Amino acid sequence: VPSVSQVPVAEGKSVQQTVELLARRLEALGAEKQGTFGVDCETYHTAGTIGTQGQTGKLMYVMHNSEYPLSCFALFENGPCLVADANFDTLMVKLKGFFQNAKANKIESRGTRYQYCDFLVKLGTVTMGPSARGISVEV
Repeated sequence: VPSVSQVPVAEGKSVQQTVELLARRLEALGAEKQGTFGVDCETYHTAGTIGTQGQTGKLMYVMHNSEYPLSCFALFENGPCLVADANFDTLMVKLKGFFQNAKANKIESRGTRYQYCDFLVKLGTVTMGPSARGISVEV
């Protein structure tokens, strides 16, 4: 079962400096680099024509994960999770009358995979647009 955590940025350090510090600690423990990973998430909201007047639209999050290159994941706010093939993005373009992309809300986590004993550890930098927002660690 994977566990994903947000790691606070070290006091007086930047996000990148903290990631490098954590990577050195992992390597000092004996973890070996196993490549890279990437996860991205785009937010969509229901278009105004669907919702009732005065009712806020529902959100849907569409995610891609380099560990599953042929799949796309969609999570509806307070609802089901959908696993589809990678062409789901094309379908979302055709559904723009129902779901609109919240363009400023694309978030990504990219970084390095490490193998430590029986554990796979993914250490990544979380970005929103051009700026680093935080650090994620998945074990």
